[in-house]
Formats: sequence, structure tokens, C-alpha cells
Amino acid sequence: MTTLRSEVQQRLVAAHLVALATLPGIGPGSLLRWHRGVGAEAAWRTVREGRADPIRRLAGSRVRLKPAGIEAMAAAARRIDPEECLERQLEAGCQVLVLGQRGYPSRLAQDPAPPAVLFARGDLSVADGPTVAIVGTRNATRLGRDLAAQLGQELAEKGVAVVSGLALGIDAAAHRGAVHPLVHPGAPAADGAPIGRPIGVIASGLDIAYPRRHADLHQDIARLGLLVSEVPAGERPSEWRFPARNRIIAGLADAVVVVESRSAGGSMLTAGEALDRAVPVLAVPGHPLAPASTGTNDLLFDGATMVRSSRDVFDAIGLVVDHEPAVVAPHDRRAPDAAGRIVLDAIGDQPSALAEVVSRCELELEDVARTLVTLEATGHVVRHAGWFERSARGRSAS
Repeated sequence: MTTLRSEVQQRLVAAHLVALATLPGIGPGSLLRWHRGVGAEAAWRTVREGRADPIRRLAGSRVRLKPAGIEAMAAAARRIDPEECLERQLEAGCQVLVLGQRGYPSRLAQDPAPPAVLFARGDLSVADGPTVAIVGTRNATRLGRDLAAQLGQELAEKGVAVVSGLALGIDAAAHRGAVHPLVHPGAPAADGAPIGRPIGVIASGLDIAYPRRHADLHQDIARLGLLVSEVPAGERPSEWRFPARNRIIAGLADAVVVVESRSAGGSMLTAGEALDRAVPVLAVPGHPLAPASTGTNDLLFDGATMVRSSRDVFDAIGLVVDHEPAVVAPHDRRAPDAAGRIVLDAIGDQPSALAEVVSRCELELEDVARTLVTLEATGHVVRHAGWFERSARGRSAS
């Protein structure tokens, strides 16, 4: 009887937390404060009644709730049944995890700012092993995306769970690399170790893939690893939820790797959240004049660990590997000839237009164009919207 009563009470807490999380104007800080303070049920009654002063006290001094906002919150609460709210999450295939209850991830339970309620799809045990977050700018270079994918794959092949936010650019590239050994049976984990499974932390409900072009990746991570959010199913992402989401990425990671970043942005916020939690921050160096490297170079200047290969990441989390991981290039890719090396040098470290490449070398336009076609076919150069950029293979060959 005692166990049954306890389970009923836990379900009531979960239902009211989910209902509170759906209300406009309630952020994770307020939700956590209510959960740890008066409790979700009491907070729900206060909000539903629209009592302004108690609601303001519950929200805390940092939250500025205007009368119209309080009335909108109360009006929304009167239309909601908490039990139905919880049922909708369960019917959508979400696990509903409450801080302090069984099943809640231990990493986040010890975090200074844990989500009061967390929604999950997939295997929660994925978060129990070694984890590394790989983050970076949405406007990434091809070289940055290639490196993120390589790091993601090499970490996964050594049993490390790659954590990221499923955003455009570096995040998605890292996750695609981490998923690769799981969906390609011909690429077994090195040394027979279990393959690390990915962890995605998103800023929308688990039933909404954002951005839409990542719907396949969204599904792969939920199926093969773990997908989590503090946003109830059915809720689209709001702009403020992305920086809030970054603390969860940092909280789930043994280390945070920033591949490319401007001087300000989500990845720098994630690095800051990691430093607040004494989680090691690593960064990939870049050209001082490259916009995509200003943030990572700043992190290195301030003392972050430099990433030259995945070996540096393994060292940072104390994982011993038997050999230097490497992505082996296909055997049918030819080394560049003399003209190819000249053109690679002319491209330099930044994306270059055809006219710029021609102006930097002594070859004729036709010869440069023909050589670029060959370099692209052999994987030394990538082209995007009329710009040519050296790949990792092209950098090592020039």
C-alpha cells in the first residue's frame, strides 16, 4: 500500500511539472525553484488561481512578470488538466523523468542547474559511460565539418558517447560521424570495444525535429542512442531555449570540444557552462583571420586544451587507447600531381574563388579549372557555392 501511494504521489508530481512546463513565461529556473520549494502541485494551484504576488515570489527576483503575463499564464493553466498533459507525453513515446525520482540521469541530478523534469527517448544508460560534447558554429566551414565528423566517429569507435545539440554545422557533423559506425556494419568498433552511442539535447519537444533537414538524424539518435529535452512534446523551440539547452549539454559531458566558433554564440555559452562545472574545455585552433576560429582561438588563449587529433580528447577524459585513431582515406584516391600541389597552395587556408586561385599561381585558367576538377574528384578539394576549399586530405597533401 505504501509503495502504491508513493507511486501515485510521484505521478502527481510528474503530471504537475509537465503541466507547468507547458505554460507561457515559465523557464527552467522557475520550474526548478518551485519543484524544490513549495512543490509542483502547490505551485500549480497558485498559478491557476492567478494570484500575482505569490506567483512573483515563486518565480524569484530575477523574473519580471507583468500583470498581463500572469493573467495569460493563469488562463492557460485553467484550460489544462495535468493528468492529461502527462498522458500526452507518454502517448508520444516520451519517458518523463523527474528530479529526485527513479530513472533520472545521475549526471544531471548532481548538476547545479538540473531540469526539474526531463523528457527522453532511447536508452538512458548511454549517459552512464564516457561522454564528450562536440559543439561549434552553425556556419561552419567544410574543413570544420569534416573534422567534427572525424572526431565523432573516432570517439564513438572507442566507446565514447558524443553529445551535441543537433544544430546545423558542427553539431550535426559530429553526430553524423558518431552514428556512422552504428549504421554501417562494415565499420566495426576499433579493438572490438562497444561503440559509443550518441546523445542529442534539443530545444523543442522530442516529437519535433529542428531543423527539419535533420529529421533523419533526429530519428537515428533516438533509435540508436538517447534524445533528451526539457521541453514537452508538441512544443516548438523558442529562441531563449537554445542557450538554456546548452547547460544540459555541458552537464552531460566529461569534456566539451569546440571545433569552430565565432567570438560569441551558443558554442561559447556551452564552453562557459562547462567551465562553471569544472568540465574540461578543448578547442581546435584556426587561422587568426578566419571568422569561424575567433572563438576557439580565444578559448586557447585563455587556457583551453588544444585539439590536434582525437588523441588529445581521449587524454582529456583519461581514456587510454591502444593506438592513434585515424580515418583512413580510400585507396583509389590519387595523390595530387605538380599542378595539383600548386593549386592547393594557391587556395590557401580560406575558401577561394576560381579567379583568386588563378591570380595566385602561374597556370592558365583552363589548367586551373581542370586541376580543380581532379582535386575535387580525389577528395583534396571541396566546392560550395562557387568557392573552393582544401579538405583535410588536401591540407596534408599540399
